[in-house]
Parts: sequence; structure tokens; C-alpha cells
Amino acid sequence: MYYLAKGLEICGMTVIGVGFIIKFPALMDPKMLLAGGIIFACGWIIEHYLLD
Repeated sequence: MYYLAKGLEICGMTVIGVGFIIKFPALMDPKMLLAGGIIFACGWIIEHYLLD
């Protein structure tokens, strides 16, 4: 479960990073930011609340 949480966090950060790189001169797509934030938040919630 720990590795699932860390994997989701890394996946969320990767989605945000890719979204930033794809639209570099302009602002990143808000949908990519939202998707990355939700994925990261799922991993964070698993790590902090389910693994205590």
C-alpha cells in the first residue's frame, strides 16, 4: 500500500510536469493541473490516513 501511495504521488507530479512542458511558453492546461492534483492527492490521502 505504501508503494501504491508513492506511485500515485509520483504519477501526479509527472502529469503536472508534462502538462507544464507541453504548453511551456503559455500557461499550462488547467485540466492537466487538476488531473495531476487529484492523482497526487489520492496518493497523499492513502499515505497519511490509511497507513497510520
